[in-house]
Amino acid sequence: MKKIIIILAIAGVAFTIHSCKKNTMEKPVNENDQMLSRSQKVVALIQKFDAKIKGNLKSGEMITADSAVWNMEASLNYNYAISDSSAANLLVKKSFYTIDVNAGQMVSMDDVTTVYGQMDDTLNIQYNGITNTVKHVAFADVNMDSVVGTTGYLSVTTGFGVDLPRTYVPFAEDDDWIWGTLMEEYGEPPAGKCDGTEVGVSDGSDELQWRLNNPMPVPTQQIFYTDLVTLETTGFDFTDENVNARLYVGWDYPQQNCLTNDTLTYYLNQSDDIIYTYDYDGGLRPPDKDFVRVKIIDDLLYRSSGNYYLHYYFVTYGKPCQAPPPN
Repeated sequence: MKKIIIILAIAGVAFTIHSCKKNTMEKPVNENDQMLSRSQKVVALIQKFDAKIKGNLKSGEMITADSAVWNMEASLNYNYAISDSSAANLLVKKSFYTIDVNAGQMVSMDDVTTVYGQMDDTLNIQYNGITNTVKHVAFADVNMDSVVGTTGYLSVTTGFGVDLPRTYVPFAEDDDWIWGTLMEEYGEPPAGKCDGTEVGVSDGSDELQWRLNNPMPVPTQQIFYTDLVTLETTGFDFTDENVNARLYVGWDYPQQNCLTNDTLTYYLNQSDDIIYTYDYDGGLRPPDKDFVRVKIIDDLLYRSSGNYYLHYYFVTYGKPCQAPPPN
């Protein structure tokens, strides 16, 4: 399997990073040593799995369903993902598979080989179907969604970074954007700025998303992630001391709210704090995992108390590993 690699050489670009708590900022040396040690073990496991996948002989080996999911996810990310590469936008695609699971929650390695081949083919088809000139795989999140009888239902959520990255800048005085665009995921053009310009270019949620996904300067080692998890959240889950939503929830449906630069700055800072703060300290971040990417969906929520436009956050976290340098 080939890694999909796009090298972006951007000369003279200075990144202005806002004061958020980034994953790699001043990590203690012992933490880096621990990641290196773990990375070596993880890479060895992936290479062993890949060797079995590439073998054509029927093995008859049985492994746990959890182990199968971990190995398929780790291998996809190791072989394809360029998680430390930045991009202007994030496309998310999902695919579905089935596998036989016995009463002991075991699966055949032969079946795993078949399903992994299907995942591998689908990822490449999805990648090749993206028409953007600049593109890369950001992550692949494999899940066993359910087991019904002897059938396991698997899904792969794949994030693709597309288009040249933007230099991070704070919101300017003229950055007043419509909150979002329903059905943008299905081709509806972004709503643009509050003054009627930039229609089809961007909207409030898009402006928040690309800033939140703007990474720190690229490390010397390529990073990939294992043990991925994608968590969903909204402003109904995170409120301030006055029970006001810290993520955008519309205040006068069906009005298409204008988010001023000050309002967007507030939501940016709150999003950043929620994403990077561990769950035991009141944030969303799981223990021992780093932020990978966030996708913000513009949604309409129906409630008995009223209807609300809102930003729906899908935040992906994982355990970082260093890929060995190419031979």
